[in-house]
Amino acid sequence: MSRSVAERIEESVLLATFYVRDALCGLDAAGVQEVIRVGAVTQVRNGPPEVAGIVNLRGRIVTILDIGLKLGFAKAEPGPESRVFIIEDKGEFIGFLVDRGGEVVEVGKADWQAPPANVPPQQARHLKGVCRAGGKVIALIDAARILSTLD
Repeated sequence: MSRSVAERIEESVLLATFYVRDALCGLDAAGVQEVIRVGAVTQVRNGPPEVAGIVNLRGRIVTILDIGLKLGFAKAEPGPESRVFIIEDKGEFIGFLVDRGGEVVEVGKADWQAPPANVPPQQARHLKGVCRAGGKVIALIDAARILSTLD
């Protein structure tokens, strides 16, 4: 007996992938509003270090976060391949600054695993888990956790 399309959809999730330094990461694609190139970013005086600045996106102010800093990496240096993944949280748009975009991949929810023991605690607390897709390991970013731990 074959499973219905609806059953298979419930068992999998689409991930929008990107690179933070050399780490392949992903967010649930359903939560990503759009992906934009890094444009003119206005610095925020006295803001936390992970706030890279703000941008005006079609009349809406979007706070841009360097999620690499939240994960314990060095400060991002935006370049031509850098992108901003826009998500919505509590009625506000927030942008995650990443080094470069990746692909959208489908992974089964049963394929998710806890982060390995060798992942530093500062990184592990911001992850939902890890999974394999296309022969690569993807760290599943917990956007809500990152946003709830802003200084």
